[in-house]
Amino acid sequence: MLNKPSVDHFVLLDDMESESALLLSDFATHCSFDADQLADVDQSLQVLWDQGLYTFFYIPYEFGVALLNQASAPASAQQLHIFCFRKKEQLSRSARQQLLAQYADTSAGIAEPRLAIDAETFAQKIAAIHASIERGEVYQINFTSRLDFKSYGHPITLYRRLCEQQRVPYGALAHLPLAEQPWLLSFSPELFLDIQASGVVRAKPMKGTAPILNDAHDEARALALKNDLKNRAENLMIVDLLRNDLGRIAKLGSVKVPALFEVDRFGAVWQMTSTVEAQMPADISFSHLLKAAFPCGSITGAPKHMSMQLIEALEQRPRGIYTGSIGLLEANPEASKAAGELSFYGQLNVMIRSFHLQEADGYYQGAMGVGSGIVIDSQAATEYDELYWKMRFLLGLRPEFSIFETMRWEAGACQLLARHKKRLLSSAKALNYPLDAQSLEQALSYFYKQLPKQGSYRLKLSLCPVQQRAVEQQNTWIYALDNDFYLEASLFSLEALESQQCVLVTKQSIVSGNYLSRHKSDQRSVYDAVLKQALAHQAFDALMFDKQLNLLEGARSNVFLKINGQWHTPTAKLPILNGVMRQEILAQPMHYLGVDHVVEGRLHYEEVMQADEIVLTNALRGVLPVNLLII
Repeated sequence: MLNKPSVDHFVLLDDMESESALLLSDFATHCSFDADQLADVDQSLQVLWDQGLYTFFYIPYEFGVALLNQASAPASAQQLHIFCFRKKEQLSRSARQQLLAQYADTSAGIAEPRLAIDAETFAQKIAAIHASIERGEVYQINFTSRLDFKSYGHPITLYRRLCEQQRVPYGALAHLPLAEQPWLLSFSPELFLDIQASGVVRAKPMKGTAPILNDAHDEARALALKNDLKNRAENLMIVDLLRNDLGRIAKLGSVKVPALFEVDRFGAVWQMTSTVEAQMPADISFSHLLKAAFPCGSITGAPKHMSMQLIEALEQRPRGIYTGSIGLLEANPEASKAAGELSFYGQLNVMIRSFHLQEADGYYQGAMGVGSGIVIDSQAATEYDELYWKMRFLLGLRPEFSIFETMRWEAGACQLLARHKKRLLSSAKALNYPLDAQSLEQALSYFYKQLPKQGSYRLKLSLCPVQQRAVEQQNTWIYALDNDFYLEASLFSLEALESQQCVLVTKQSIVSGNYLSRHKSDQRSVYDAVLKQALAHQAFDALMFDKQLNLLEGARSNVFLKINGQWHTPTAKLPILNGVMRQEILAQPMHYLGVDHVVEGRLHYEEVMQADEIVLTNALRGVLPVNLLII
C-alpha cells in the first residue's frame, strides 16, 4: 500500500521511460553548505547515513561558481543543500501512477509564458560570445535565458501531464522546505554522474539538438544531427572537458569514451549524447569528485573556468538550480577497498528542462532556464529557434477544458461583440489555446450564417478541446480550428425576467479564488454550487466573498454598489471575472449609472449591508437592480 507523501516534503526520482520511480518521504532534516565548507560534506554524510537517513542533493549552479571564488550571487543562492528522509520506497508502475493521479480531478496547465530575452538582445549576446571566441578566450559558451510563466492547478497534476510530453530517464518531482522554490519539477534528459559502488563513474554529456516535428522527416533529422560536423565538434569539446575533469582524480589511464555521438529522442527534440567513464580510486571522497566535475561542462562551455566567468557577465542573473544538479547519494557500508569499491554510490542529473514553482495569489509563479551552446559558426537566429524547440514540451501543453463567452443575440446581431471577442482572444492567449483573431473572425462569419435574424437569444461561444466534443445537437454549430480544438456556437431561448429580482447574501458563500477565476471557463463547480443555492431561494444570483469577507462577484454577474451617493465595484485585482458588461459600465458610467466615475476597490461584507442600491451586471441581462435576500 502506497503511503501518500506529505505535500510539504517529498522527492520522487522518476525514470519516466521505464515508469520506475523512487519515493523519498518522512522528511527528517536539512543541511546547507557554502563552497568553502565542501570538505565538511563527507563527514556530515557519514553522520546522516549512520542515522539511517537517505540524502537528496540539491546543488545550484552558483555553488560551482563559488568553488572558483568568482561568485557575485547572494550567499544563500550559492549553497549546496542536503535534504534527509527516513523512508525510501521503490514504486511499482501502478504505485507511481497512483501517486501522480491523486489530484486528477483538477485541471493543471501553464499560462502567460514569456521568454526573458528577445531575438534582438539574444543576437547581441551571441555577437559578444563570438568576439570572445575570436580573442581566443573560449571555444564554446553555453548561454542561457529564462522562461517566466504562471501555472494553475496542483503541481503534481502539472507534472503528470508534462510526463506525457517529455519522457526522460532523470526526472524528478519534489516539494522541499525552500521558501523561494518549494516545488521542483524536473524533466531532465541528461545524466551528470552515475557513481557506481564498483568505483566506475559514468557521465553522459549532451550537446547537439534537432527538432522533432512528428512528420515524415523526423528520422532524417536525427540522422542529419548524428552526422552534422558542427554538432559533433561541439559535443567533442564537452567530451574532452569531462575527460579532463574526471581524469584529474581517476586512476591513471582509466578514462574511456565507450560511446560517441549517439542520438536519442527526448520529448520534442533529438539530442546528441556521448558517454565518458572513469575508474575512481577506492579512497575518493564525494567532495573531491564534486569539486573536480561540478558543474557539468555541457552547461558551461570550454574551457570551463573562463566560460563561467563570461557567463556571469553575459547572463547577469543567477541560474539557481537550473544547470545545477539533483540526485540521491547513499552509503555503501559493505565496500571493499581491496576490490576498489567506493563507500558511497548514487546518481546526479543535469538540471535542464526543469523549473521551480512558487505559490502566489491563487496560482504558482514558474521559471525555467533554457539555453544553447554557442561556437564560432553558430547563427543567432537558429540558436534562438532552438530555445523554443527545447521549451516545446512546456509551451505545447494545451488546456484540457473549455473557455466560453455568453452573449446576447438580438435582431441578428451580438451585443458588445467587440468586447466579447477581445476577452476570448485574451483568455486564449493567456491560457495557451490555438486561437488568433483571423480564425475567430472566420468562425464567427460561419456561425452568423446559421443564426436567426429575429428574436432575442442566449448565444454561447465555446473554445473546446476535441476530447470534449459530444454528439451535435440542434442549434449547435462546430468550426474546427485544428486537430485538437474547435469553436462551438450554441443558441438557447432567452427567458424574460420578472421585474423585481433579488440576490442571495450569506456569509457561507466563501470562495478561494484562483488563476482560472479571471477567465470564463467550464471549471465552474464552485460557481455552479453557489448559483444552485441562489436559484433554490428564487434569487437571480448569490454574492461571493473571500476569506476576509471582501466582496468578489456573483456566480453569473458582477456587482456594483451605491454607497453614500457613490458607485463602487470590486477591483479586478481580486480573483474575479472582468465581465464585458462590467467593462462597458466602467467605460461609460454616465450612460449606465448616471455618474462620471465608478470607484474600483475592496468592499467588505458590512459595506454590502449598508449599500443604498445594488445592481448586478452581465452581458445577457445588462444592468439588473436587485434587493438583498439575507440568510
